[in-house]
Amino acid sequence: MDANKLNILSLTEYNLIASKNPQGSYDRTTRDNLNAIIQKLQSNFNSLSALESRLHGKFQGAQFKALLDKDKKVTREVARYRLSNRVKLWAQGITLTGLSLALVGILIYQIVLGESGRQKVDLAWYAQLNEMGLVSKEEMARIEKDLNVTTHQLQKTREENQELASTVDGMILNNRVTENLKYILKQIYGDSRTRYKKVSGAVALKFSGKELARYDSAPEKWYLLGIIETGVIRVYYNNDQILEIEAIFGRKGEETPLGEYQVKNKVHKPTWYKKEEVKGRIRVRKIPFGHPDHEIGHWWLGLKRMGPPVPGSYGIHGVNVTRFNEFFKKNFDWRNGSAGCPNVQEWFLEFLGRVIPIGASVNIVAHEKWNNIAGETGQLVGAL
Repeated sequence: MDANKLNILSLTEYNLIASKNPQGSYDRTTRDNLNAIIQKLQSNFNSLSALESRLHGKFQGAQFKALLDKDKKVTREVARYRLSNRVKLWAQGITLTGLSLALVGILIYQIVLGESGRQKVDLAWYAQLNEMGLVSKEEMARIEKDLNVTTHQLQKTREENQELASTVDGMILNNRVTENLKYILKQIYGDSRTRYKKVSGAVALKFSGKELARYDSAPEKWYLLGIIETGVIRVYYNNDQILEIEAIFGRKGEETPLGEYQVKNKVHKPTWYKKEEVKGRIRVRKIPFGHPDHEIGHWWLGLKRMGPPVPGSYGIHGVNVTRFNEFFKKNFDWRNGSAGCPNVQEWFLEFLGRVIPIGASVNIVAHEKWNNIAGETGQLVGAL
């Protein structure tokens, strides 16, 4: 396409609208851009080139349609995620209620009742069974002997119930909840219907007026694990993994320092202080958010190292939204991406920036904790 044939439109605007259908279905951003181009042609009607006049005639009365199928899919996934969360809370409630009743019974039996009281309860219970023919004299003798170890058995039962509750909780979480959350965060990023609202010591994630999830802001409930070998950051909340997201770590010569950290600050739309070499000397250039050279995304989660200090400043941040394809290109070699800071995609960064509290623990390791690549020695290579 020869740009000299255009009087009003830029080459980019012409390429966007020329291949479109006046009655086609497009996403919201594309529809807004197309309508702006049509308005531009209308406002400059007397100055249009022949090529632009044909476009103007083609798109007069254009009625673009929304991509309803995508919106419906997002709505279905949101509904499925909300249902999964309800099932989890329901199962947790039943488990906790059962444990509470068992604990109350144990406390009454062990603390409120004295030794004689416990004996009376035991004998009355088994005497009733004996009258019903369910317990013989020999069995009664054995039961009296077993009563001597009742305390140990009750303690073991409590431990088993706690383990069972944890197992049930894990099974529910593995039922696509984490995949749904990952999909939803990507689809609702930048959508005007999405809200992160602070509510009484927590942050609620809402979409289209409905609450999807609520997260406590207590830092001890959060834990982030960055694994350089596989290029992921796992996000844990209340000891449950709720996300596993792709991440870029430091390139060779600028490796991400391993160790334990805490989130020390959070900055929305941060200024980037970029180190550059000018005439053989290193200088730091201040680049505000929104500048074309700004490349760290719209959130900065500063990290404070808990062990021996290391040179430089590190934090979890994003990538330049106008160059997002570079994120995927870099992903082919996790060690060949950043200057040391963990980089994540913007839709996940928005979630982290909104819900991760200051003081949350972050651990950067080289390998998966249980990935035994040391051979038969059984050495855990994930230990720092």
